[in-house]
Amino acid sequence: MPGTAQVNVNPRKIPRQARAQATVEAIIVATAQLLTEQGFVNLTTARVAERAGVSIGSLYQYFPNKQGLAAAVVDHYSDEVLARFTAMVRARPGKTLVDTVDAMIGFALVSHPHEPEMHRALNDLAPRIGREEKTRAISRGMAKVIETELERHRQEISPDLDLADAAAMIETVLETVAHRAIQRHPVRVGADGLIGQCRRLIIGYLRSPSPS
Repeated sequence: MPGTAQVNVNPRKIPRQARAQATVEAIIVATAQLLTEQGFVNLTTARVAERAGVSIGSLYQYFPNKQGLAAAVVDHYSDEVLARFTAMVRARPGKTLVDTVDAMIGFALVSHPHEPEMHRALNDLAPRIGREEKTRAISRGMAKVIETELERHRQEISPDLDLADAAAMIETVLETVAHRAIQRHPVRVGADGLIGQCRRLIIGYLRSPSPS
């Protein structure tokens, strides 16, 4: 969609009071629902206002256009992914490297907070509205969490492996595998299917010395 990224997508104002915050949250939720149901092309501010149960005037107090609505959805749900990933991994510190890797895989393939349609819509939408940097920032944030967890199991990891590089690689693998699962790749997601294969891939990578 040429030119979309040049449209101003920044919010007009930030809600301060609880009532205003509830209004904005309702608008974001309504936008997300309509994006997954109807797509960005069919999204309109009028439809969002109707779904959210607010006036069109209230919507325009905070968002300049439908691109701004979509950008708010990308920002909101991206931040949610990072927050939930961080909380889940740190709340369940694995005793072993395998435990830790299993927790990460479980989040990506089982406990992901988004429905498949939402996940797909967000990834398709971000580059169309100039939000690529937001998604890159979330990826960097998840990689940093992974690096911190790998540090706790340094003794189980090949000593020649740079942990920052390894974390970035694992984040990329998890994101790619999650996409394939969402696209209904024929490999089963269960412990003897995609989860098991992903564990084998990551653990083998972390423990194998670099070929000389």
